[in-house]
Amino acid sequence: MLQRLERATSRPWEITRAIIKLLQEDRSVSVPIPLRRRLALWRRGFVSECQLIYGLDQNPMEHYLPEYHRLVRASRINRRPEVLHHKLLFETCFKAMLPIPRSLAWISRGGITPLVEDPRIDSLSALLAACRALGNLAIKPFGESGGKGFHVLAWQEERLLLDGAPLAPEGLVSLVSDACDLIVTEFVRQGEYAARVFPHATNTVRVLAMRDPHRNRRAFVAIAVHRFGTARSAPADNFQRGGLAAEVDLATGVLGKATAEPRNGKLEWFSHHPETGAPIEGLRVPGWQNIVEHLLAATEAYDFLDYVGWDVVAREDGFSVLEGNNHSAMTLLQAHRGLLADERVRAFFEYHRVIRGRNGNRT
Repeated sequence: MLQRLERATSRPWEITRAIIKLLQEDRSVSVPIPLRRRLALWRRGFVSECQLIYGLDQNPMEHYLPEYHRLVRASRINRRPEVLHHKLLFETCFKAMLPIPRSLAWISRGGITPLVEDPRIDSLSALLAACRALGNLAIKPFGESGGKGFHVLAWQEERLLLDGAPLAPEGLVSLVSDACDLIVTEFVRQGEYAARVFPHATNTVRVLAMRDPHRNRRAFVAIAVHRFGTARSAPADNFQRGGLAAEVDLATGVLGKATAEPRNGKLEWFSHHPETGAPIEGLRVPGWQNIVEHLLAATEAYDFLDYVGWDVVAREDGFSVLEGNNHSAMTLLQAHRGLLADERVRAFFEYHRVIRGRNGNRT
């Protein structure tokens, strides 16, 4: 039973937190799955939605990394995961090698603390002035991921907008006074190719990079997917919140069909965005090889990192990196193919004791 609940070598709170999270995810699945099948999935570390997303009634279960293994075991691969968790530390470590949006201010319990001198945001009026000058600002909760709590503050046509809706002055006061540990950053402009697909979210590319333990720890890309927002996910593009994900061909940067978390018990595939009608399949990520080269170099820059899920905004004239994830979500990636079917990826997870080795033991 999941390696006897990691034996005595695991942190009990880590296992408990993972099991609670998995239970919450499993309860949110609305499609009925027989109890016997749910128990079989649980014994292998999967939640019920994996049955639908991965097609586990047809595809080999051993080709897919289970959710339990992702949450508990893969989260231990990096020796210094706080570099990826901590937004300000992440910026400090990678700003010299990657184009990362600057953090401008910290907002908490009504206070605004500037993080840079230009623009200096130390008050409500300064925040409004910066928004007027820059046009858009991103507001993110410290310590959160997956687009949770993400907002866009914009100044358009002499009006203040929050996520595209008008925001009265008292609304901005309320936002600041109610805030707890928010970071204001530069807003990242996306490429025209992505905006044409869905303009109401910043559409990002998740690039999963690993360092090969059997090839002198050289970094490689295991898989990449391009996310696109929908009305349900906006202003973010998060897959778990209703966004779409299309696999990126690693050699060419060309997108395949997109999918979304299953509704009504069926995994659907889209060659065009279901709301805007814009084509997805066949699109090419601009500057793809340049993006990959920079991400691989950054993955190899620190000896305490071996496994990073990079979030990238691509443009025709360059790219920006929003964040790095310590143990990337798997469903948006493995909806396209099971990662463990790739021998290099399987060997990576075996080496880091995430899955069993070929001899039946965790290596």
